[in-house]
Amino acid sequence: MIRGFQKVIEDLVEQRLEEIINSKDFISYTEVIEHDLEEKLKQLTQIDDEESKVHLLSDLQANIFDQVHLQSTIAYKTGFNDGLIFAIDTLMAPKKI
Repeated sequence: MIRGFQKVIEDLVEQRLEEIINSKDFISYTEVIEHDLEEKLKQLTQIDDEESKVHLLSDLQANIFDQVHLQSTIAYKTGFNDGLIFAIDTLMAPKKI
């Protein structure tokens, strides 16, 4: 293996993840989910009924799951697209030098 190859790959992956996290889609989805989470937390402090609190906590858990699932899906789709583009450009249709 070429020296430094692993470092280059890690840097590329880290850079790509940073681009994903800073993308407009990722930020807008995250902001909507965070706003919903903040609203539910505010409601939680105002509710006295135990059953309502349990229901709201269940909603909070679902909200957190949705956020993690959405972020993972965006990262996975981007990684898959990057891998497919690399495979087509590099392996299937190599350019002549």
